[in-house]
Amino acid sequence: MKILLLEDNAAKRLEIKEAILHIQPNAAITEISNAFDYIRKVSSQDFDLILLDLVIPRSSKEPKVEDHSHQLVDATRAQDSKAFKTPAIVLTEYVENSEEFFSVLNNVDINVIAFDQEGLWKTALEIKVLAARPKVRFDYVIICALTKEAEAFQGVVEEFGPLKTINGLLCHEIRINESRGVVVELPRMGLVSSAVIASYAIERFEPKLICMSGICGGVPGESKIYDVLVTDVCHQHDVGKWTDSGFKVEHYDVQVETKIRNRLKELIGNANLREFLEKNNDPKKSEFPRNANSISPAIRLASTSSGSAVIAQEGKTASLSDSQRKLAGFDMEIYAVFEAARLSENKPSYFAAKAVVDDGDKNKGDRFHRIGSLLSAKFIVAAIRSGIEKL
Repeated sequence: MKILLLEDNAAKRLEIKEAILHIQPNAAITEISNAFDYIRKVSSQDFDLILLDLVIPRSSKEPKVEDHSHQLVDATRAQDSKAFKTPAIVLTEYVENSEEFFSVLNNVDINVIAFDQEGLWKTALEIKVLAARPKVRFDYVIICALTKEAEAFQGVVEEFGPLKTINGLLCHEIRINESRGVVVELPRMGLVSSAVIASYAIERFEPKLICMSGICGGVPGESKIYDVLVTDVCHQHDVGKWTDSGFKVEHYDVQVETKIRNRLKELIGNANLREFLEKNNDPKKSEFPRNANSISPAIRLASTSSGSAVIAQEGKTASLSDSQRKLAGFDMEIYAVFEAARLSENKPSYFAAKAVVDDGDKNKGDRFHRIGSLLSAKFIVAAIRSGIEKL
């Protein structure tokens, strides 16, 4: 955040600067102490917020303190000024008998905060600083339900930042080629959490693409351990109505856009993709599926289904297959991410890739989670490297 601070009193300037940095620690503050330097700055540089005093010296060579309010307001709100639409605040100790003064400033959208000795001005300043923060935008957002899924991107992307809160969301900033994005960790698994966080991420980051990476369950006979299921159409399997004859499923589904589907199909058919996915996984003996001595996943477009509860019941996946033809996998979040993207005003593209790590029976465990998370992360990275977010 870039802030321009005009104040000639060194002690007052330091107090304001400390208050700003307490609110916004990473703020870049440009300090000016006279009218001449201020006018040059607002005419040549962009700022996110301007804080100014109006009773200041004319220049560094003319130390006499005078009221330069008309000159400063004109420079700030001139039609050709870079600061024409920039939020601006006057922090002043001179507020008595100043109704006309307030009116002039309000007419050009410059707010006045009384700089009082009790420090009440700091509360008003905090509101203004937080409101003026520039929107953080990313080319893409990757949603992960588990920390292990998010951390799988480390070492696969060009840059992987530490976990930090950005606009209220837990994120790792990443770079893939020259495009920048975030891996967002959900606070908890499930449709509700993923719907809320995906909606927030779309609104706050305005990405061109939102996608989901991680691990999922597979339907026996349709998929096997480590298969990478790239969702073509996602259903919600736990919405419907309970009747005397049992649960009647309501058929809700979201499909991937044709242009995204086509690019994903091209990528799956690329001979280099399998080599990329299988390289440097370093599996331990316990991470190999039964009767297997290598990890060679199938990668395919597939129909998947999402629901709010973990499936760990033998035979339950068969009932899902009965209601959804050719269902290959199931999870707890993809449907919500797709629906959030479909209904948003920003309309980002969307897709998901998850690796199968169990078949939803009573023997669920986490022995395949590490490599499953890594396989799906690699597919997401390959898709973004192909420029899918630019379609």
